[in-house]
Order: sequence, then C-alpha cells, then structure tokens
Amino acid sequence: MSTDLYSLKQKEDTEELHLFVSKRTLTNKCDSASLSICEKMSKSENAGNLFECYSETQARTSCASIGRSVCRRCISHLYQTY
Repeated sequence: MSTDLYSLKQKEDTEELHLFVSKRTLTNKCDSASLSICEKMSKSENAGNLFECYSETQARTSCASIGRSVCRRCISHLYQTY
C-alpha cells in the first residue's frame, strides 16, 4: 500500500471529478498538487472538494461509491502495482 494521500476535486466547467496527490502541511492542512493525476485539471479549476487527504484505501472506497463520474485515468492510478 502506498503512503500517498489523495484529494478528489470537482472541475468547475465540466463537473468531472479528478484525483490529486496531496500531503499534510506542518499546520496539518491538506495541500494538493497543482495538477490532477491525469493532468487534465489544475487546482485553480476546483469547484469544490469531495474529500481531502484520504489514504489510498479510503480514496478507493470513496471513489467506488461515487461511481463513473470519477476520471478513469485518475482512478487507475490507485490500482497500479509497481
């Protein structure tokens, strides 16, 4: 299992949902990468977060319950094996 954290954001103009690799700051706030995993959404296009700084397991479970509106390319990253 990965130690990466993930945030799910909604793109403002399309309402697509994209995953961002995230991390906790020293003040325990969640900070996301500037681009989604698939690189089709920037953080500045965010219309709202569905979740922030979830573990890989939490992100998988939440995305599975949300369904098809989550970007497939972003989701596939959660299931990659290295």
